This record gives sequence, C-alpha cells and structure tokens, in this order.
Amino acid sequence: MKFDPNQHLHLGYYENNVDLEAVAYKIQNENKWVVFLDNEQDTTLVKKILDKYDFHEKYGYKIFTVDADDLSYEVGSKLFEEWLKANNITVDEHFSLQ
Repeated sequence: MKFDPNQHLHLGYYENNVDLEAVAYKIQNENKWVVFLDNEQDTTLVKKILDKYDFHEKYGYKIFTVDADDLSYEVGSKLFEEWLKANNITVDEHFSLQ
C-alpha cells in the first residue's frame, strides 16, 4: 500500500467535549483512502478499542477505509464521527474517565 504524497486530509471531531483528530491518506492510483487515528494526541477516549486496529508507526491506528476518488473534509469528518459513535465513544464515557 503506497500513499499519494500529494493527497492527505486532516479530519476532526470537536463536539460534546471530545477533541479527536484523524488523518486520511489516499492510496496511490486507487480510489481509496485509509483513515488513521493520530496516536500523538490524547487517545484516552478510545484506548479500550485500539487493540482491535492495526498500528502503523508512521501513521497511527488504521481505523477505516473510504472508497472515493476525492474526499472532502465534511464527508471525512462525518465518517469519522460515525466511526466514533459505532464504537460507543460518547460524551458519557468522556466524563466517566475524568
């Protein structure tokens, strides 16, 4: 899997006291993006599920892929939000961790 050096997209979820970011990288010569959770941020909210995902030292945790030639911030961030919800990353969990 080789990424296009000219195409990546920063995605974010900044609602309900949650501040998480991911980065999508486009696979070179394919209509597919791979989304990684940046492990250099506070991952306390998602720590309990990260063992289900492959870790790549350079990129972080590979959390999902998107079939698309072009990916917008709006669509990518919405998919990231859906991933968080599907994994039960909620405000209630955020407050219970403090």
